[in-house]
Amino acid sequence: MDYGPIIDGGLAFASVLILMALNIPIGIAMLVVGFIGFAYISGFNPAVLVLGFAPYEAVSKYSLSVMPLFVLMGNLANSANLSRNLYDAAYAVVGHYKGGLAMSTVGACGGFGMICGSSIATAATMAQMAGPEMKRHGYSEALISGSIASGGTLGIIIPPSVMLVIYAYLTEQSVQELFFAALIPGAIAVVLYMVTIRVFLYFYPDHGGHGEKMPLNERLVAIWRVIPIFFIFAIIMTGLYLGFFTATESAAVGVILVIILIFLKGDLTIKMLRDATWATIRTVGSLYLIVVGASMFNFLITVTQMPFTVVDFIDSLALTPLGIILVICAIYIVLGTLMDSLAMLFLSIPVFYPVIVEAGIDPVWFGIFAVIVVEFGLVSPPVGMNLFVIKGVMQSTPLKSIWFGTIPFLFADMIRIALIIVFPAICLYLPSLMS
Repeated sequence: MDYGPIIDGGLAFASVLILMALNIPIGIAMLVVGFIGFAYISGFNPAVLVLGFAPYEAVSKYSLSVMPLFVLMGNLANSANLSRNLYDAAYAVVGHYKGGLAMSTVGACGGFGMICGSSIATAATMAQMAGPEMKRHGYSEALISGSIASGGTLGIIIPPSVMLVIYAYLTEQSVQELFFAALIPGAIAVVLYMVTIRVFLYFYPDHGGHGEKMPLNERLVAIWRVIPIFFIFAIIMTGLYLGFFTATESAAVGVILVIILIFLKGDLTIKMLRDATWATIRTVGSLYLIVVGASMFNFLITVTQMPFTVVDFIDSLALTPLGIILVICAIYIVLGTLMDSLAMLFLSIPVFYPVIVEAGIDPVWFGIFAVIVVEFGLVSPPVGMNLFVIKGVMQSTPLKSIWFGTIPFLFADMIRIALIIVFPAICLYLPSLMS
C-alpha cells in the first residue's frame, strides 16, 4: 500500500496544529495551510481559483443558515438572565438534598442548553451564577468547578446544538434527525451527572452540603417561571417532528418566542437587543471564518487522497465496525486533551466520515457519538476548554482543584459512551419515528 497520501495529509494536519500552537486562529490556520498545500500539489492558479469560490460555497449553504438564529436565541436568553429562572427551578426541586446545589447546576445547564446551544456560554453563565451560591453553602472548589464544567458540556448535545449543525453541514446529514437523536443521550447525561454527584459525596462527604428547603409556594412559583422555556423547546421540537417547519424556520420561531417571553417579563430593551445582536455577529463571524478555512483545508485533504487511503488501510486491518469505533474513540480522547473541540470536529470528520460510511455505521449515530466524545475533550485535562472558562470566572480556584473535580464526571461520560455503543437505539429510536 502507498502510504504517501497519509504522510501528505499528516503533514497538513501537523502544520495546522503548529500554527494553532503559535496562537493563530484555527480558521486562518486551516485557510493558509489549505491554500499553500493545494498550490503545491495542484499549482498556484488552481489554488487561487479554489480560493475564489470555496468561501462563498461554504457560507452560502442553506444548512448553515440555522446557526446564526440559534446563536442569537442563546444570546437573548443569556441577556435576559433566563438561566437564573432555570437554576431557581432546579434548586426548588433538588436544592435541599445533599449535593442538591451541584445537581441544580447540572439541571439548569441542561435546561439552558435547550435555548443556548453553546457549551462555553453555558459553562460561563453557570460559573457566574451558581459558583458563589455553592461556595456560600460550603461546597468544595473541586465539586463546584467539576459540576459546572461538565454540566456546561450539555450545551453542545441538547438541541439546539451548534456542534450538531456543523456536523450536519460537514456530512450533509439532516439537522432534524440529529436533534432528535441527541434528546435521549442528553437526558442520560443529566441523570448520570446527578448520580455522579451523589456517589462523589458518598466517598467525599466534606466536599458538599445542602441548601435550605424552600416553602412549597416558593417552589411552585420557581417551577412555574420556567414552564415558558420548556414550552418554547416543545414548540420547536414538535414543529420539526411534524414537519411544520424546517430547522432554519424552527430557529426563527425560537428567536421570536424568546423575544416575546422577554417582553412579557418586562425585560426587553433596545440595549439588550443590540448587545445580543453584536454578540451573535462576533460568534457567528468567528464560526464562519472556521467554516471557510475548513472548506479550503478539505480541498487539500481531498487532493492528497488521504481519506481514501485511510479507508483502504482500515479495510486491510479487517476491523469490525466496533473495532473502528473504538479506534476513533481513542483518537478523539487523545486529541481532546490537546486541542479545541470545534477544531477537532472540523479536522477529523473529513477523514473519519468516509471510514464509517464504508464500515456501514449509521452517520446520524456517529454524529451523536462524535459530539459526545468531543464533549469529553471539553473537560479533559490539561487543556479542556470548559476548564479554562471556569478558571477565567473563578480565578482564585487552583487549576489542580478544577482537574480533580472533573475526573468523576469523565467516568460518567465513559459510561454514556459505552451505552450508546452497546445500544445504538438510544440515538436512533427517535429519528426512526420521523421516517
